[in-house]
Amino acid sequence: MSWYATSWQHMHAQHQQALAGGSNPDEIAKAIDDSYPFSQRSGWAYKAWLDARRDFFRQHNLPLRRAKKPAPDLLCKDGEAPDD
Repeated sequence: MSWYATSWQHMHAQHQQALAGGSNPDEIAKAIDDSYPFSQRSGWAYKAWLDARRDFFRQHNLPLRRAKKPAPDLLCKDGEAPDD
């Protein structure tokens, strides 16, 4: 079995368990992320996990992580652009 298929099956099992427990989509996503089944988050297994995660989350309408909003500029006041 491939790393991708193993990852997908693991996510599916976690998803079903979380649904049975009445979890919301954010809690399900966290449960899946916290249950990473391989020893290290590197190498082919991790790349396959990330591919399977992206596809699984989209198929099941789970929230994908978004890039963090950058901190406000220290020279700006209340998010306003500095005067030129």
